[in-house]
Amino acid sequence: MDQFYKLANCQLRYRDKGKGNTVVLLHGYLESIDTFETFANDLSRLARVITIDLPGHGLSELKSDSCSIEEMACALHELISHLGINKINLIGHSMGGYVALAYADMYPEKLSALCLFHSSPNADTDEKRANRQREIDLVKQGKKELICKSNIPNTFSNRNLKKFDHEIERITEIACKTSTKGIIAALEAMMNRPDRNRVLKSLDIPKVSIMGKEDNFIPFDVAKEIARANDLTPFVLQTSGHMGFIEQRQECLREIFRLIYEC
Repeated sequence: MDQFYKLANCQLRYRDKGKGNTVVLLHGYLESIDTFETFANDLSRLARVITIDLPGHGLSELKSDSCSIEEMACALHELISHLGINKINLIGHSMGGYVALAYADMYPEKLSALCLFHSSPNADTDEKRANRQREIDLVKQGKKELICKSNIPNTFSNRNLKKFDHEIERITEIACKTSTKGIIAALEAMMNRPDRNRVLKSLDIPKVSIMGKEDNFIPFDVAKEIARANDLTPFVLQTSGHMGFIEQRQECLREIFRLIYEC
């Protein structure tokens, strides 16, 4: 069931389901609570699962034109405090991983475990910033749907495009509903985020990197090196791109249950 929590800059939509150790799932760029729906429902059979529409995505409307990665992390902290939760297992997918790392930077005492789910502590390269700026320019030209329809299929492994064509269509529809303001704010936030390798390496808690061997956004060799350099336990999805919680859902569920109950 959808619930809402009002903040100064945003009204957050969230869902809170299940019992057990608390897991917070943070979605990626152009995603929402609904992207995680099946995965979150499965996870909630053995854990308390909180999913959130990050500011500017889904039904979490922004009141201003901008929202940094740090402000997104602060919004999460306000919600967790409101719910009276002392410790969380934080799982961030793609852009959600950037928010998770900002949260870890500001509130490390609140974390029981951290999972980067197809994500990275690295700041954007100059090339990546330029690509994001091009997307901003296209959105301002009214070409939001063009971005969504080209971006979402690329999040899946090339071998899985036919297998998950219905999921790709569903997630593309979610992406297209993201507000113009929300897309621009997210792109600017990602462009301006700092490198957080130092933060990640310093965390003295169980920490895992779930990586897709066929990820079109984070090359496998880069993902492996990030894990090695920051003492992350690597979990490799052999036939996944950037959407392992769909492409290899059962394997991801088992790894997250292991992280929150066995580590």
